Amino acid sequence: MEDFEDSVIGCFCTLLDSWRDHDYGEIVEDSGNQYVVRLTSGQQITLSPNDVVICD
Repeated sequence: MEDFEDSVIGCFCTLLDSWRDHDYGEIVEDSGNQYVVRLTSGQQITLSPNDVVICD
């Protein structure tokens, strides 16, 4: 099980490629090789960790 401190869930991120004019979101699920990102529009999309930059 992943430690909460090391988890990216709840972190905000920037998409490297815009998705329908949305560039920012929040990671709501981490399955190891994919993130589910909730965009500012409320839409949820699945992306590779290589497709986002996690904000500090």
